[in-house]
Amino acid sequence: MIHKKAFILRIVAIAAIIGGIVATPAIVDAQSPYGAGTYGTCDYNACGITFGAQASVSVNVSPSSGATSCSVTNAEVQVATKSSTGYTLSMTNTDTNTSLMSGGNSIPTKSGTSASPTAMTANTWGYRVDGINGFGAGPTSVVTNGTVPVLTFAAIPASSATPDIIATTTTPADPYISTYVWYGLCANASQPNGEYSDSVTYTVVVN
Repeated sequence: MIHKKAFILRIVAIAAIIGGIVATPAIVDAQSPYGAGTYGTCDYNACGITFGAQASVSVNVSPSSGATSCSVTNAEVQVATKSSTGYTLSMTNTDTNTSLMSGGNSIPTKSGTSASPTAMTANTWGYRVDGINGFGAGPTSVVTNGTVPVLTFAAIPASSATPDIIATTTTPADPYISTYVWYGLCANASQPNGEYSDSVTYTVVVN
């Protein structure tokens, strides 16, 4: 029997300030150990896993009148394991509300899915991971107050939905493997000023 255990990293704050929008995912629970597996499942019968990510990411957007401004940045998620069957990394929103919220105002996550991502539109946010699902190879790069990206993005699934797989391996990750989750945010001057926030959860399991 293969023993599996999920480890969770939470982006505890994605804050957005319109007029400059500041979207800041702050990640906690930097590392978690994994227990032993059965012989032949992991190297030397020890199925160790380490899971971590940078502490925070900021996306700054300052929309001007009559135009949509977009910014894109990334969060690095690192996984290391000696499991001979690799691991699977997935993500969801931490709860069922996938919008960035500021009091009664919101910035909804976009409508595209990871299988069929779509172009960003004004006053939405989303994510992409190069080279997996329907996102295409990219490469994605950092953008600050630019035009609408050519690359496509997807909605972050709600906690009640099926998680999006954002990385998977069939061999050990030793040393660690980095996955870059790119967050995009677009806004125009019609979006009310304020500080908006939401959270995202990453989960990793040994295959």
